[in-house]
Amino acid sequence: MQFTHVIWDFNGTLMDDVDVAVASVNDMLDKRGMQRTTRAEYVNMITSPIIEYYKKIFDLRTVSFEDIQVEFLAGYEKRIGRAGLLPGVAQALARFSEEGLCQCVISSFEQSRLRRMVEDLGIGGYFSEVSGADNTRAEGKVDRGRDWLRRSGAEPRQVLVIGDLVHDWEMAQALGAGCILIAAGHQHRRELERCGVPVFDNAGQMLEDLFGKE
Repeated sequence: MQFTHVIWDFNGTLMDDVDVAVASVNDMLDKRGMQRTTRAEYVNMITSPIIEYYKKIFDLRTVSFEDIQVEFLAGYEKRIGRAGLLPGVAQALARFSEEGLCQCVISSFEQSRLRRMVEDLGIGGYFSEVSGADNTRAEGKVDRGRDWLRRSGAEPRQVLVIGDLVHDWEMAQALGAGCILIAAGHQHRRELERCGVPVFDNAGQMLEDLFGKE
């Protein structure tokens, strides 16, 4: 394996929180008497930055993005305890650790919540760094990725970015890193496949591709 460092996305890549997110969006739609969304519709519509998704379902001239974020997080927080790791993630983290790879998390999720969830899932010990946003607007992954790259001393071509969004591929492109996308999270496989990098149904399939069946 040519990689020495791995950058993981969190939501929808490590943690299985799509249904939690969909339920939280439905809370906001119910509040306004609007038609509910489904998981299939959500993964077809989601994009980055997240404000572009909300523009598709709300009139941001009548409801502020800030209010939407507060409402979403309220619904998310009351349900997040039911979310666990996605299939194959525990095995992938352990295998990368056994292989001596340096692993970190760079997420659009707010920093304090991100750290708490990483620890609650029992995976904090795998990461040299857990980097979340300094606000709730899901911004800044590319800049934080560049900063981590400088501090880690890693060669970009030896860095692997693993995520579930086209934006994760965009970050990898900006860093000059490799990329693998997992089609079990917040964005439809169709969109991920347009990036031209390997797309797997889960982290277990990714491991088989990287190391072979054992």
